[in-house]
Amino acid sequence: MRSNILRAWSVLTLVGLVVLLFGQIATAEDWGNSLLGTWQVQVTQVDCQTGAALGPAFPSLLTFAVGGTMAEDTTNPVFGPGQRGAGQGVWGVRGRSSYAAKSVAFINYTTQPDPQTHNPGFEAGQQAITQDITFDRHSGQWSSQAEIVFTDTTGAVYRQGCAIASGKRF
Repeated sequence: MRSNILRAWSVLTLVGLVVLLFGQIATAEDWGNSLLGTWQVQVTQVDCQTGAALGPAFPSLLTFAVGGTMAEDTTNPVFGPGQRGAGQGVWGVRGRSSYAAKSVAFINYTTQPDPQTHNPGFEAGQQAITQDITFDRHSGQWSSQAEIVFTDTTGAVYRQGCAIASGKRF
């Protein structure tokens, strides 16, 4: 009787280990073929009509989590120190290699335009970024096109823009 219980316990333990191992392999494979994880991103602001660059590229970090949440942070030089907070948002799959993401960041204080620093001026409020992302499964990198909307503290839109970006896994 005791040996049957021991044998059953051994079989259950082995089955549990196999399920756990294959589950982790599947998760690792999914992770490598999706946006999951943290990405080093190069962002270029562009003219929405012509696609011409409006300044040099700058780095950002984007993290895509299981469950469809995301976090981002940027070094965009047009913002003053501490003017823009980190962004939080959501993302989802659109197709085999296509994703959509939207994030929002607070603009903590107002600045006036300064042509010498290429700062167009910002109102306290929010910046929303909506991205269409294309993931290249062969290179393991992605590119995106984004629409950017700035709103003041009342929610009124005062500026819109566009950007392109490319992401490389961190």
